[in-house]
Amino acid sequence: MMLVLIFCFNSCTPIFEDSPLTLLKEAYNHKKAKKATVFMNSGNATTDNSLHVILENAYFEVTDAELGNVFIVDSDHNSVKMDSNAINLTWLSEKKLEISFNSKLRIFKKANEIDGVKIVYKDLKK
Repeated sequence: MMLVLIFCFNSCTPIFEDSPLTLLKEAYNHKKAKKATVFMNSGNATTDNSLHVILENAYFEVTDAELGNVFIVDSDHNSVKMDSNAINLTWLSEKKLEISFNSKLRIFKKANEIDGVKIVYKDLKK
């Protein structure tokens, strides 16, 4: 009986662990001082995959522990395909970033400004 409990506990543990992220795209501003990065955080048995946008200095490297500081979305129960085309990044100027995204994505975080950079949003209309 004890062996069965140990087996069940060990096999269920990965359900609640953090999953590795997948880097999808990066975009630098014109002076290459800032970088916006889109990455996917893989879900598990209890959470959906999510897309994150993080804005940091150009030398910043995303780790598996990161969350998006600008924009976080998921597929809203598979309403939208979660891939590198779901979000696009365009630097309009040194201090203005445009994030284009499919409006069917479910939004959890949507910042308007980070570290002096204004963020504007646009619907991809897909």
